[in-house]
Formats: sequence, structure tokens, C-alpha cells
Amino acid sequence: MKRLFILLAVLMLFSAFGYSVGQQEESNELVVYTPAPKEQVNLIVPLFQEKYGVIVHVVEAGTGELFNRIKAESANTQADIMYTGGVDSAGGFREYLDDYVSKEDANLIISAKDHPWYNATFLHPMGIIYNTNLVKEGEVKGWMDLTDPKWKGKVLMPDPRKSGSAYGELIIHLHIFGREGPGWDYFKKLYKNLVVTTSSSHTYKFVAAGEYPLGLTHERNAFKYAAAGEPVAFVYPEEGTAVRPDGIYLIKGGPNPKLAKKFIDFVLSKEIMEQLRDQGFRVNRKDVPPEAGLAPVDKIKVGPYDPVWAAENREMILKKYTEIAESN
Repeated sequence: MKRLFILLAVLMLFSAFGYSVGQQEESNELVVYTPAPKEQVNLIVPLFQEKYGVIVHVVEAGTGELFNRIKAESANTQADIMYTGGVDSAGGFREYLDDYVSKEDANLIISAKDHPWYNATFLHPMGIIYNTNLVKEGEVKGWMDLTDPKWKGKVLMPDPRKSGSAYGELIIHLHIFGREGPGWDYFKKLYKNLVVTTSSSHTYKFVAAGEYPLGLTHERNAFKYAAAGEPVAFVYPEEGTAVRPDGIYLIKGGPNPKLAKKFIDFVLSKEIMEQLRDQGFRVNRKDVPPEAGLAPVDKIKVGPYDPVWAAENREMILKKYTEIAESN
């Protein structure tokens, strides 16, 4: 009986100070893991801190390194948010991410309702960059054109074992032409014409410099060079492509989930998305049109793209890729 009175007294004390049993007071500090460029971080973090009067601790590293860190820390989660990172990379770490559909979801091009484990931030249509001095307009319209023998040794692609964007390109080919035999049959033909490079940046730099006529890359890379006056143009393949999203992720078990959700909503707000668009990024928001020269998403032929399948089957896919590479 004495213990019961003590317990009741403790409960009354918590109630008097506005606490409930099991409630843990959150701090005004947020920990964000990010592989994002400095320009993004330096824009978003100070504005968020100012708006909410909080402190944001930023840990910067590569996408894979940070997701592996989230996994390693899962028994004692240290971070609240993973800001950006391709969804095909994140899919392999789905169990360490919590569901949250942003309050901004109705304004987004790609809704999170079907995949609440990520809210898409940026959209990256993949396609073909070409040098306008070496390739005539209309000469290459899609993926199949790249298998023409005349382009042997003239098509650049990064190594998908080292490049996230190249892995995404490989996944697009498998989805467009068939994830089983037909997709690999296409890639075998393509590989005969490829020059595989060790860095994603080589693709657009070398094509812009005229060292190679063609390459596989993100839309943004091509338009950035074209805007600078370089002789390059971009093709959205006629067979279809994928608008590969980067996501913002709520880390499961993070110390400050309420503030983390505010951060997600803040990043996806029209105000912030407009400023990120002005930095040259295609943002996931209906009421923020892309920069001049970029096709609206609804004008791009988009095929299926399953990032979870890509993540779960990564070892098998890269093994098949290696077999093709070593046989050529």
C-alpha cells in the first residue's frame, strides 16, 4: 500500500509539471547527416535555425558512408535526418528509416503516400549528353541508338560499381527493356560501345571538351555546361527514362522526431524549394517550375523504376555487370 501511495504521488508530480508517463522531453537540437553540396547546406540550415530558434548539427560525408553509419548506430540512434541521397541507395536501409508524409505532400510532383519512408526532394532525369560538334541533332534519339556499331568506343559511362548515378542508369536500362533477359541483352550490346570511366564527372567534362561525342549522365550536368556556352545538348531517351529522386529521410529512433518532421516540411516548402531551384536543382514541387530550358516532368517519357528492388538486388546486378565487363 505504501508503494502505491508513492507511485500516485510521483504521477501527480509529473502531471503538475505537464509531463505524462513515457513522455520524453525533446531538445532544441537537431542532428542532420548529409552528402549534399555545401551550397545547399549553407542555405537551408541557417534559415531553419533562425525560424525555429534551434541548433542544427551537420555531419557531412558520402551517401553510402552515412547510411552505413545510420545502420551501425541503430541500437543507439544519433541522428534525426538524412538530408538527400538517392532512393536506390536508401532502399537497402529501409528498416532504419521511419515513415512520414510531409505536410507539403499535396504540393509535390512525386508524392510520398506510396513510399512514406522517403519524401522526394530533387528530381534527376537521366539521359544522354552529346557534343553538338560531333553529333547531329536527332542523330541519337534514345538508348537503342547508342548500340549502333558506329558509336563503338565513343559512349562514356561511369562504372556502376563506383558511381551511384551509373548504377541508376543501369537500373533504368533493366526496367525499360526488361529486368530479366531482355534488359541484360540490351546492356550487352551497349557495353560493346562503352568507354567506362572511373568518375561520374568525367562523362560530361569529356563530352563538353570534345574528347568523346556521347555520354550517360544526369540532365543537370548537361544543362549546366550548355548554359556556360559549351557545345553540348541533352536527349531524354524516346524509350523512356527515370526521374531518379533524391530523398529526405526521417531516421528511425532519432532523438528529436518532432523537430525532424518540421525540418522535412521546411525543406519541402515553396520558399526553400524556390531558392534551391535558383541554385540549379530540379525540385520536387508542382508550383516551382524548373529553370528555363528544362522540360517539365510531365513532358518527359518516364518508365518504371523500383529503388527498393535496385537496392535489394545490388549484389546480383553488379555481379552480372562484372561478368559482362570481363567478357569484353
